[in-house]
Amino acid sequence: MICIYKARSATDAYLLQHWLQRNDIPATLRGDLLGLRGEIPIGDAWPTVWVAEVDRDRAEACIREFNGPQLVHPRWKCASCGEDNEPNFGSCWNCSSDRPGMG
Repeated sequence: MICIYKARSATDAYLLQHWLQRNDIPATLRGDLLGLRGEIPIGDAWPTVWVAEVDRDRAEACIREFNGPQLVHPRWKCASCGEDNEPNFGSCWNCSSDRPGMG
């Protein structure tokens, strides 16, 4: 296993972990030690996302996509249930269907 990403928050780490898993890349979260800030070096407290070495290239490509401008969209309507969704949602908040064009 290799550390592929050091997050700024647990939420950031969990979102990326979920994104990788939705793209068929097994990922695990380690760290999430922000409650220990001040007792350990701050850099050691950030949550990290880990993948298998063989998945490194695919994971790095997914991270670029996750952070890239192509994920910035206008509000969108779910094709499955018709619900309006915010631009930052990759799947429908109501029925969990993927936004068109998402992994």
